[in-house]
Amino acid sequence: MTINCAYCGQTITRREREHVIPKCLYPKTQVSSKVQRITVPTCRSCNASWADDEAHFRNVLNISGEPNAAAKEIWKTTRRGFTKLDGNRRLLDLIQLLHPVKINGQNRNMIYPGNDPRVLRIIRKITRGLCRFHNVDNAVDERRIKADILKHIVPDAFLENMPLRNCDPDIFQYRFQVLNQVGIHSFWLLTFFNRTTFYSLVEESMGSMI
Repeated sequence: MTINCAYCGQTITRREREHVIPKCLYPKTQVSSKVQRITVPTCRSCNASWADDEAHFRNVLNISGEPNAAAKEIWKTTRRGFTKLDGNRRLLDLIQLLHPVKINGQNRNMIYPGNDPRVLRIIRKITRGLCRFHNVDNAVDERRIKADILKHIVPDAFLENMPLRNCDPDIFQYRFQVLNQVGIHSFWLLTFFNRTTFYSLVEESMGSMI
């Protein structure tokens, strides 16, 4: 049986399994999570291309907002990582994202995950993997996906058609709806640490539009 990579679509000669939800988002106390074990088949090239950006993604989400218990547990491990060989680079990556703001008259620094191309790359990667996992599409070209932080409340009437799927509410939960409207394939909501929600909009493939 021929197996194709969930991301690039090429035939796999040496099969690997890619964790759709980055493993680094899960503390050791939740290694048995079913969501964390969601995987899709990948080629070696795709599987090896995410690690650095996934670690950055974890670091950005960790310090973007008030942390819950899971985020605090992950941060303990993350802080130790800053002392390793590439720790200074990862720390500098975060510092460069800080924006000075005033909140209630006090000077603060904020990070805006939706403005970070590396963060949005991982959001698109997760969406592509979930498309394959749910058999709604395969080898979705990254260019078909528009992603950003969710800035508006989604109407309840719309959410009724987007039931929660596999979820660990304190780490990751998601909803999606296949729309198959002109130009739009599906719409996804991805929430991390019960506080940071991104949306991703998958456009129709060129083939389906002909």
